[in-house]
Amino acid sequence: MVTESRTSRPEVAIVGAGPVGLLLAGELAGSGIRVIVLERSEAASDAPRANGVVGRSAVDLARRGVLKDTRLRVLAVPRFSFGPLVLRLGLRGPLHILPVPQRRLEQLLETRATRLGAEILRGHEVTTVAQSEDAARLEIRHDGSALTMTADYAIGCDGAHSLVRHAAGIAFPGLTDDDISRIARVTIPRGRISRTRGGFDIPGVGPVSAMHPQRMPGGSFSIAPAAALDRTAPRDLYLISTRETRGDTAAQDPLPVEELRASLRRVLGTDLPFADASNARSVVGNCRLATAYRSGRLLLAGDAAHVFNAGGASLNVGFQDAFALSAALTAVLRQCAAETELDAYADTRHAAGERAIDHTRIQAALSADDENARALNTVITALLSRRSGARTLARLLEEG
Repeated sequence: MVTESRTSRPEVAIVGAGPVGLLLAGELAGSGIRVIVLERSEAASDAPRANGVVGRSAVDLARRGVLKDTRLRVLAVPRFSFGPLVLRLGLRGPLHILPVPQRRLEQLLETRATRLGAEILRGHEVTTVAQSEDAARLEIRHDGSALTMTADYAIGCDGAHSLVRHAAGIAFPGLTDDDISRIARVTIPRGRISRTRGGFDIPGVGPVSAMHPQRMPGGSFSIAPAAALDRTAPRDLYLISTRETRGDTAAQDPLPVEELRASLRRVLGTDLPFADASNARSVVGNCRLATAYRSGRLLLAGDAAHVFNAGGASLNVGFQDAFALSAALTAVLRQCAAETELDAYADTRHAAGERAIDHTRIQAALSADDENARALNTVITALLSRRSGARTLARLLEEG
C-alpha cells in the first residue's frame, strides 16, 4: 500500500507503465528526480502489440545502453514501406529500425528505470487527478483501498483514453478510420507456402513481399516471419494482417479465428493455409492529436497526446516526447529553470505530433482504392523514383 505517510512525496507521478511511461521514468530517475509510475494492471501484458521502433529513438535507446547485453541491434534499412509504396534507400540509409517485440522492450525499459531509482507500482489504478497551484493530487485504488498521492507534476502516459488528459480538460480531436485491420500470429506448416527472394509464394495468391502491406483484390495484406523480430520464435510462426473497409464492423479483442479466416478469404481471394492462430484482434485506427500537451501541473506524452496508425513510428514520436519532457522537467526541478521550459516542450512536441499525423494521412490517402489515390500514387512514385527523394522522406520519418 502506498500512502503519503509511508512513501516520500514524488516529484513526478507518471500514470501508465507502457513503453513511453517506462522510458520517461528511467530518464527522470537518471537525473536524480524522485519518480513513481502508477499502472492499473497487476502484470504486464504478454499480448504482442508494436513490433519495433522506427526512427532515431532506436539509436537513442542504444546510446543509453538499453540494448546492452542483448542480441538486439539497430539497423539502417535499405527499404521501408510508406503506405503501399516502398522507399528504396540504399545501403546505410538514413532510417533506422529496432526490431523488438513490445513486451521485450518494456522489460528492458522497466529494468533500466528501476535500476536508476524509479518506483513502478502495478495494480494501482488512478481514479481521479486534480491540481492546485503547487501540486498534482491523485486518488488511487489499490487492493481494495483508496489512497492519495501528491506530486509536483503528473504525467499522462496512459494511452488514447487518458484519464490525465480528461482531468486536464484537454480536447482530443481527430478522425476515425473507415477501414478495419485484423492482426494475428499464425502457424503455417512447412511447405504450405514457399519462400522467395524478399517474400513468399502463397498458393492461389502468388508472390507476396514480406514486411510491408500490399494491395490485394479485397484490401491489403501483410506477412512477416516472427523470427525477424524475435530470433527465438518458431520458424513456422508468422505475423499477418489484413485491412479492408470497415462498414458497421466493430473492433474485437480477441478476434474469433473464423472471422480472421473470413477476412483473409475476402482480401486474398483464397484461403491462407494456416493451422493455428494466436493473439488475433481487430483494430479501427484513429488519427487524433491533443489540443495541448500541458495544463498547469498536468502534462501528456505518447498515446495520451497523439494516436496514429504508423507502427513503430508511433513509438518513435512517443519516445521523443519522453526525451524532451525529461529534459524540460530536469531543467525546472534541478536547474532552477522557469516553467516556460515546460511550455516549450508542449509547443515543440505538439508540432512534432502534427507532422507525424500528416505523414500518416498521406499514407492513408495513398492506400485508398479510388481515382484520386491512383493519381497520387503515380505522382508520388515518380518523386520517389530517385533515391534522393526517398531518402529525404525517410529523414522526416526518422526525426519523430
